[in-house]
Order: sequence, then C-alpha cells, then structure tokens
Amino acid sequence: MHTSRLRRGAGPATTGAVAAAATVLLSSLVAPVVAGSTPAIPAAPPSTGSTIEQAGGSTQTLGQNIAGQISGEGLGPSVYAGTGTGPARYVALGDSYAAVGRVAPGSWGAGPVACVRTDDAYPTVVARELGVGTFINASCGGATADDFLEPARNGAPPQLDALDARTDLVTMTIGGNDVGFAAVIVACAVRPNTAPEFLPMVDSVTSRLAEGFDATTGCSDVIDRQAARALEELDGRMDSVYAEIARRSPDARVVTVGYLSAIPDDRTLLASPDCAPFIAIPEAERDKVRGFQESINRVVRDAAQRNGATVVIPDEPGHSMCTPPETRWVDFTGLQTSSVPVHPTSAGHAHVAGRVLSALSG
Repeated sequence: MHTSRLRRGAGPATTGAVAAAATVLLSSLVAPVVAGSTPAIPAAPPSTGSTIEQAGGSTQTLGQNIAGQISGEGLGPSVYAGTGTGPARYVALGDSYAAVGRVAPGSWGAGPVACVRTDDAYPTVVARELGVGTFINASCGGATADDFLEPARNGAPPQLDALDARTDLVTMTIGGNDVGFAAVIVACAVRPNTAPEFLPMVDSVTSRLAEGFDATTGCSDVIDRQAARALEELDGRMDSVYAEIARRSPDARVVTVGYLSAIPDDRTLLASPDCAPFIAIPEAERDKVRGFQESINRVVRDAAQRNGATVVIPDEPGHSMCTPPETRWVDFTGLQTSSVPVHPTSAGHAHVAGRVLSALSG
C-alpha cells in the first residue's frame, strides 16, 4: 500500500569547519559573482562543439551549485532576469520531467545539485521564448506533490515558496513520483531482465527510487494495487496544491503539463532493440504499463480542469523511447541522447515548450 513518504530532517552533512574548507576547495570551480546581481536566462546549451569548452561551462556551474548546497545559500530556486517583453514573473514548479533534460557538457544549470536543472528543460525554453521579466525555476528532480508544500529531502524549501502576489505565470509537472513511476519501470522492465542471483543487488540500488512502493512484488501488483491507490491519493492532493497556488498568486495563469508518452504500441516496441526489456514481460503487463501512464495523465488533466488551469498533455505518438534516437522525446537508457534514463530528451523538452507556448497564445 502506498503511503506518503516520511519526512526526514535535512541535517548538516558536515561540521561548519569542514563545510567552510570544502567551500574554499571548490572556489577554483566557481566564477566570481557580483553581489545582488541576477544572471540572465541561460542560452540554449550547445549540442555540438568542443567538449572541453562545454565541460568548462558545466564544471563552473556545478562548482557553484555544490558550494551553494554546502553553505545552504543555494538550496532554493534558480532566479534569472529576462528581457521583460513577456510575463513579469514566471515560476516553474515540478519534478524531473520539468527539471532535467540533456545531462551533458554545457547543459547543467544553476540550483541544488540533486535537482539537476538543465538549461534545455522546457521551463527555461519557455522563459527564453516569452522574454519574461523574472524567471524563477523551483523544479527539482525527484519531487513529489509534498515537496510543493514541505521542505524536500535535499533541504530545498517548499516549491510553492517561490510564488508571491506578483507571479503572473506558473507552469508545473508533478505526480509521477507520487504514484510510483520509477517502481513501475523497475518492476516491469528492470527486474524481469535481471538474473536471480543479481536481484538482491538491483533491489538494493533501486529501492530508494520510489519510496513507499515495493517493486519486488511484480509488475501487475505495483500497477493494479500500489499505484492505483496512489493515483486516488494524488487526485485529492492536487486540489490542495491548486488552492495554495491561487492563494499565493491569485492573478497567475497556471499551465499544468502532463507526461510525454514513453511506451508505444506493441508493433513499434517489438521492432525496437532498444526496448527489448519490455519484450520480456507478458503482453498483458505491457498493456498495464501503457494504461498506467495514461492514468497519470488522466489524473493530471482532471485536477487541472476542475481547478481552472490550462492543461497540456504532450502524449503524441511516434516519439517514444522505442523510436530511432533522432526522433525520441523520451529515452529508455539515455545513452544515445545524453539524457536521464526514462526521461525527456532535449527534443522532448523542445516539443513540450512549443505546446506550452501554443497554449499560452491560444
């Protein structure tokens, strides 16, 4: 049975003296920062060019992120200044489907290290294209709806703290971690392809990917029992999130973004060697996985519509993780697109950004 994950205090990982020493050690990676200045919205990260030059940019940013996390001053949202030709104050909320795109040299953006905010993820693309005055990116990999209202395990403040009465645009993608998306992938694709003698090691490594879920009980149980209960709980929890957004930012337009389609029809799946892990499970369970993702997007859509939000469900077929790498919007391993496994690619984020921009102009 799914239960909301327990909160643990994000106590200091080291003493003040050690933290100070580590900050000094990292100073060679951190560029000078002008006090009180707000950096410009990052340009799109390069997809080609010198790896050394790209790595230099990411190393500098990563050094700043680590130093900020050690000092406690870099745990909040990333704040950028735009041209001011669009919305005045745009706040992006969400999980890794909002935060994480191409994890490769030159793409790593500012923010807590564990959040993995990249500069090609759809919120940053939207902020660049709209020319917002201030862009506040509070999205964070691993986030659940609880992290909107409570501090996250990595010490990041509640994401909704980024909102205020001046906010006039909010986007958010949330729900996948609440309902055990990672547990479904482990139970339905990873464990069935793991030799019995290696299962204890795999279970040890993956057990923390979806707290409150038990992937060892099998694909059908995770989807039919554990995730089904979690979907019901998420539906009610989303109403609280929308109510709090309305209270803090009463004049904001809210755009809720669902999840990109990941698992295609069987004909496409069976023709793709990159999706071989899903062939190891019965056809009925493959149908369950597809139905599970449709259920997440249904809950996201229904909650958005009854709370007056604009909703974008980017589930167009033909770009799943079983299609050729150059057409993928989600990648199973991430190896061919420099993305996180079972997460959006740069092309996927670009598509989502385009859908959001179209919804805003409609």
